[in-house]
Amino acid sequence: MKKINFVTLFIISLFLISSLSFSQTQDNVSIPVFVSIPSYASIEVDTNRMDYELDLSSPQNMEKDINVRIIANTPYQVDVGFVASVENTTLSEFLNECFTYQIDSKEPTLGVIERSISVGFNFKDTLQNNSELEEELMKNGEFNDKVGNFIFTVFAI
Repeated sequence: MKKINFVTLFIISLFLISSLSFSQTQDNVSIPVFVSIPSYASIEVDTNRMDYELDLSSPQNMEKDINVRIIANTPYQVDVGFVASVENTTLSEFLNECFTYQIDSKEPTLGVIERSISVGFNFKDTLQNNSELEEELMKNGEFNDKVGNFIFTVFAI
């Protein structure tokens, strides 16, 4: 019986010592958390469709203002281009060469920015100085079809 009491007392003592040691232990782990927000820049044009008509028989330095809304959380750059979509290579090269654009002088910043972009073609001087090109373009006859697209691109820098 003494032996059973001793074993029981020993087990209870071991249990108390174990529980006291675990109750005094504190474990703490620190895990760093990082926020990752990808950079973005997007552009909205004030109109879904803008028709721009050229009349090569009475060339004027035509420009059209387009208002764009740029939303960005990073510094950005705006690029404007013209892509000709005609099969006539002479007309295509001529239009690409004469395409002009101007972006307002505001510096790119973050947030929502309204910008004004003027697009157009400066072909009056080119046609006056190159009569062969003018004849080549005019001999195509009547042409009332789409010749290309203005492309607006905004990208983070």
